[in-house]
Order: sequence, then structure tokens, then C-alpha cells
Amino acid sequence: MQACFKVWGMNNTRSTTDFAYVLHSVPYKETSLIVELFCKEHGRLPVVAKGAKRPHSGLRAVLVSFQPLSVRFTGKSEVKTLMQAEWLGGLMSPDGKALFAAYYLNELLMRGLSREDTHPDLFELYQNTLLGLAGGDDMNVCIRQFEVGLLQSLGYGLDWQQDRTGVAIDPERHYVWQDQEGWSPSDGGNVNNSTSSSVEQMVQGLWIAEIQNGIWSKSAASALKPITRKLLMTHIAPNGLMSRVWMEHLLRA
Repeated sequence: MQACFKVWGMNNTRSTTDFAYVLHSVPYKETSLIVELFCKEHGRLPVVAKGAKRPHSGLRAVLVSFQPLSVRFTGKSEVKTLMQAEWLGGLMSPDGKALFAAYYLNELLMRGLSREDTHPDLFELYQNTLLGLAGGDDMNVCIRQFEVGLLQSLGYGLDWQQDRTGVAIDPERHYVWQDQEGWSPSDGGNVNNSTSSSVEQMVQGLWIAEIQNGIWSKSAASALKPITRKLLMTHIAPNGLMSRVWMEHLLRA
């Protein structure tokens, strides 16, 4: 991506450069911000943006969510000092219902990622998901793809190739997912057990095989929703997610 908005900040040659998105920010002292960045090579990274709250600060205009940035930072402590930030352009921000979905992605990353735990593939998935949401792609499919990718990156992913006994997924059968066990063949109805580690939501084997090949349908995304929700609640957000509550209220409206 070509830069189209120049940088602001302090000059320092002993610094590190990375691509990043803003996940969250909070006020710090009178004129500054603590900004949580999601960086391609440094994962979730907190930085101090000095003077960013001043009315005429260039950083104030650049440090916004869902926009690609090139950042330069320095420091040896956990919270780095932001030296420069450059807007790279080329990405529309999601709006309407898709904007709530984008905030949901940010909250998942804030909850799920440890600081400075690098996930370059997840960074690319996040960027592509924002592009899909901004471009009007099916929101349910976009969200489910990201949830599945996040769970995979954190070691809680689903096995799309075989069931819990090691037998290859049969596109002609139906399956239920059981946490810590895997897919089990099923000919019964859906049983979504929210009080145990089992998530017995029936899913077509054809959908599982298609997802393994990168093919997502609206039906598959809907069927996977209770499964990914249970896994996220178990492993990432046991106390729930505020953005999900807002989003579901909006979708019911």
C-alpha cells in the first residue's frame, strides 16, 4: 500500500518499524494516549502516543481504528513510545452494522492475544476481514472466518480433515463438534449444551470439507456460530464480550 498521509512524532534512529492497526486507546495524563496496536510482526503492542490528545496533533487524526498504519516505536519496557505513525490509505472503514462487527474483531484480539505474541497470518486475516466488511461481503461469513482463524492461531482450532477417531470427514454425513474431542458422526438433531464442554451442533460433512478447501457458504457460517461461540467463551472470553451483545441487539432490530 502506498502512503498518502505523512507521519508525525519524534525522530529517533534507534527504533522499530511495523505495520499496524489501532485496537483500542485510553487517555494518558493530560495530553497523551495509551494505544493498543495490532502489529504484523509484534502482535498486540501498547504504545504511548505523546501529545495525541492535543487539538492540532497530527497523531490524533491518524490513530483511528480500522485504518492501516505504518508505525515507528522505541523503548525497552512493555509499553513502548510511539515515534511516528503514517496512514497507508487504501481501505474504507466499515459502516452501519459492519462497524459493530469490526469492533467485535478488535475486542476478540484484545481478549485473545498476549502482548507481543506475533501472529502475522492472523494480521493478514484481520486486514482481509475488514476489507470484506467494508466491501459489503456477508457479515456472518466474515465473522465466522475470523473466529475460526483466531481459534486456530491460538491453538484451539477445529480439525477440518478428520473426525475424533481419525476417520476422514465424509461429505455425505452429519457431524457434531465436541470440545477437546473433535467431530463425531451424528444422525440426530442439534443439541447445544451451554453447561458443558460439548457443543453438539449438527454440521453437514460437505460444509466441513468445503471449509477445509477455503469455500464458505452462508449456511455453513450459521451452523458454526454456536460452535465458535462456545469455544470463544471457553478459551478467550469466559465473561462474555460487550461488542457481541451490541451486535446481536442491532441484528435483531
